[in-house]
Formats: sequence, structure tokens, C-alpha cells
Amino acid sequence: MIRRTLVPIGFAALLLLAACSSSKSVGSETTVSAAPSESVAETVPGTDAPPTTAVEVTTSVADTSTTVAADTTLLLRDNGIGSFDLGAEVGPVVEGLTAALGAPTRDETVDYPVADGLGEYTTADGDVGFVAPMGRTVCWSISLCAEFGGGSAASMSFTGWTYSNDPTMSLFSESGGSVGVRWIDLPALQVDEGGCYSSGSGTIDGIRVSLESVGEPFSSFDDSGNYVTNVPAADDVTITSMETGKAPIYLYGDC
Repeated sequence: MIRRTLVPIGFAALLLLAACSSSKSVGSETTVSAAPSESVAETVPGTDAPPTTAVEVTTSVADTSTTVAADTTLLLRDNGIGSFDLGAEVGPVVEGLTAALGAPTRDETVDYPVADGLGEYTTADGDVGFVAPMGRTVCWSISLCAEFGGGSAASMSFTGWTYSNDPTMSLFSESGGSVGVRWIDLPALQVDEGGCYSSGSGTIDGIRVSLESVGEPFSSFDDSGNYVTNVPAADDVTITSMETGKAPIYLYGDC
């Protein structure tokens, strides 16, 4: 049975975890259609974003299928999102995304008072690093977070975004990259060799991605204890998160 629905876009919240974080893999088959679907015309209030164009993306599991509408006014880019470039002022970005996605589910400001000697900063306990002495994270309901940083609240600007754990697969990059898409369905995905056991990394359209393999791991140890790097099979690898620019990051992990 084939069922088609239009699912609204959205974002959600997440600090970047260490390279060895684990995410639930998505095993459904994903196909990105090259032709835009018919008639979605909507401009985000308060922005100069162009009208929305829906890109049809079909996911299938067994005998069911679902079609979602990817809003190209919120296209995931390596230097921003939609019409909002990295470096933009806080107000227009938050207002524009809120107009499109609804009220934020998280809005948190954090101080990073300790200079690390390399041009960036950490929290007082040294556990989390960021590009500026003060940061603000604003997240929406589909696991997209916008990051802002500066020397003070008044001087903050858009530094980056993170996107993960969105079962609706609402947001896409130009080549069709989104959380839950498998490598075998995404020829433009560049996958790095090696990683942290089942977790790996790569890029799509210049956007950094975290990957998970349900088959051969990205790294392992042989019988002699030597570290071995692998590139798993394309049909075993799924994107678990995407990010660009600068976001807060945990500095200590187990890989």
C-alpha cells in the first residue's frame, strides 16, 4: 500500500558529542527525486527568503511509503541555512526560523570564560569548548539548533548549526543529504576511512556528517592489538547527524 503525506519541516537541539557518540541507525531505503513536486509556495515572514519549493523524498519500508516536503528556503548549506548566512545577526536568524518552525524548544546562553591559548574558549570546568567567550544555542522541535557566539550578548552572530535525530527527515542539503539517509542512496556523500568502532564521519555538500555502520565497523583491533581502519559497505552506513560552522563541543571522549 502506498501512502503519501506532506510533513512540515523543523529543527532540534544537540551539542556536538565526541566522535565516538552512538546514534540509532535508520535502516529504511531512501530515494531522492530529482524533480520538484508540485505547488508549495510560501515565503517565511520577516525574511527575504525565496518562495518554498518542495522536493519529493520517498522513504520505503516493506510495503509502505511516505513523501515529505523539503523546504528549500531552509536548505542546509555549509555556510548557513536557507537565506541565513553564517555571521548574520542573531535577531533575524532566530525570528526567521521561529516564523517557519514555531517557538524554540530550547534557548540557552553559556559562558566560556577560559581562553585555551589557541584562539578559542572553554567552560570553567574545561569540559566544553567554543569559538567565543559567550554562546547561545537555540533549538527547534525537529532537532535543528542554531549556534551564536560573541564577546557579549549584544555582539553575538550566527556561528553554525547542528541537525540530528529528526525522524521526519525534513531538512536536506543540495544533494539530498539528511539524517537517516544511507550512503548507498547518496552518491555525493564523501566517507572518511576509519573512525570510532561503528561511528564514522564524512562530508556532503561541504557539510560535516556523523555516520553509523550496522555492518563492518569503521575501526577495529586485530588479534595482535593493532588498530585497523575500515570503510564499511555503502548499504550499511547511515547519516546520524549533520553540522557546519562552529558549535560547542565536548573536549573529552573515549576515542
